[in-house]
Amino acid sequence: MINFGSGDLETNLNLEEKEITNVRDIEAVFSIRNNTNETKEYNFSSGCQFAFQVLKDDVIVFDSRENVGCTASFTGFGLRKNESKSFIITASPFDSVLEQNNYLLKAFLIGYENEVFAIQSFKVN
Repeated sequence: MINFGSGDLETNLNLEEKEITNVRDIEAVFSIRNNTNETKEYNFSSGCQFAFQVLKDDVIVFDSRENVGCTASFTGFGLRKNESKSFIITASPFDSVLEQNNYLLKAFLIGYENEVFAIQSFKVN
């Protein structure tokens, strides 16, 4: 697992340990925790707040944003000191076969892709 964050923001991505041969087999939890002394605010231009990608050799082979409809509303949330928020990744509606190879699962807050994200590797046998 690779953890990233903005300042003292901690991110984690826990991928369910099971055989993966299709994107729909992916089950994971993406969580963020505010380890700063100030409240962190995140705002989104739709009802979708997070997304995930599957990458092979640094190339995106699946992007959940291309397959999900989001409500047209402004949303957001704040995290106070030591507060955390988790997002459940269930890719069961997505049918995309993955060939044998090493992959990365990247989860992130939409609009903060390069600031608030986490990456987990997995292998398709």
